[in-house]
Amino acid sequence: MPSAPHVDTPMRRYKRHYDRYRLPEQNQIPCEGVDSPLRGYISVLGLGGMFVRTAEMFGFGTRLAVRLHTADGVVETKAVVRYAAPGGLGFEFVELRGQHEQILRKALERFDSLGLKD
Repeated sequence: MPSAPHVDTPMRRYKRHYDRYRLPEQNQIPCEGVDSPLRGYISVLGLGGMFVRTAEMFGFGTRLAVRLHTADGVVETKAVVRYAAPGGLGFEFVELRGQHEQILRKALERFDSLGLKD
């Protein structure tokens, strides 16, 4: 019997640009809005963005200044809502630079050493 033809679906072609880390509860990072009411904990994190467990909701495309409180220092950047689900928001980082990027890279290296890569 011939094998089924290969179907190239959008999900099959999708490849993340950055590694991401799933953070267990004891490693979740506090996150807050700099000029918005966002408050929550980051449960998934990478150089490209994060998922924040929060009760606050913002619409798709909303741009916020956010502050992440890592063990390696405070990261401030701009982020855009790319996904909303009950209990949380997915953000893409759009202005992560300089010392803030370096602090985040250091935190991700630590999570990598803990085996938290998704």
